[in-house]
Amino acid sequence: MTKTWLIYALGGGWGHLTRALSLGRIAAIQRKVKIITNSPYAQQIDNEGCFIYLIPENTGVSETCLQVREILYKTSYDRLIIDTFPRGLGGELADILPKLHHIPQILIHRDINPRYVAAKKLRSFIIENFDKVIVPGEGEDLPFCDLSMVQHTAPWLIRNCWELPDRVTTRSRILKVDQSVKTILVCAAGKTSELFFFAELALWLQQNFPDCAVRILAPTCPREFPQALWVSHHPGIECLAAADIVVGGAGYNTVYECAAVSVPLVALPLERLYDRQERRATKSNWVQNIGNALSENQLVRIHTTINLLLDQVETEKNSSVPFYINGAVQAVEQIEQT
Repeated sequence: MTKTWLIYALGGGWGHLTRALSLGRIAAIQRKVKIITNSPYAQQIDNEGCFIYLIPENTGVSETCLQVREILYKTSYDRLIIDTFPRGLGGELADILPKLHHIPQILIHRDINPRYVAAKKLRSFIIENFDKVIVPGEGEDLPFCDLSMVQHTAPWLIRNCWELPDRVTTRSRILKVDQSVKTILVCAAGKTSELFFFAELALWLQQNFPDCAVRILAPTCPREFPQALWVSHHPGIECLAAADIVVGGAGYNTVYECAAVSVPLVALPLERLYDRQERRATKSNWVQNIGNALSENQLVRIHTTINLLLDQVETEKNSSVPFYINGAVQAVEQIEQT
């Protein structure tokens, strides 16, 4: 009988779904993988060999909870993997997980706001309901890292280093820039409501760095934005690897993908209810942390930071991709052993 893993990956933007696909595509080589998501971008990207249960993003909280409940109770699976939210994004897993104790349950413990941990008494809930907690490269100082069931991996990435296309190919075919031109890539991978913000930033960069090629990586082209500057491509790590500088938020995938491919990130940590982007940006050596409010002073800091980074960019970079470890491969082995 074929084994099946079910991954709960609710949350907006590309983040939760990309992390689920990073794990799922590796696991799907030897088993079936099904992913529950409400990402607005799910229909625009490759499912990487996984089956996607898509709950439309405009579905109300109560209806979303009902759909999740129905999938969990009516689907056959032998591993249940919960990304980030132990009780579910809307708390809908609180009364479901105790009824599924016959199925191994694994929590993927990304950094999360301690206020949420305390308010929902997550520590005792995790101890009672999860068989294993996996930390995907977020360090050893997270709220639950002292629990005995915790295991660590390197950050999860949706491509292994040997799977990335070479820099020259990506720049010419996807980014459509000349190899000799220094390239600034604005990564608009967060909420759809933030697209206008990043579009304005990209236009400002184009105006202030006329000798560079500026591109915006986004699922859809911002309104009244030059189509020639827009790139729609998934997985985004392939584009990040071909850029000289990335400007974006400090979400999980943006930070760790830039670090893996050795491209500096000029980060504007964005406000999130659960994720602490400011903290992640401060901890990474590859991140130039600007702050999350685009005041005149912040624009000056961005300008100064990019100028300094451009001086360090080699005009003719090696086309090969740096070697990195993909923690998703480690995680598949750890989950299989649960």
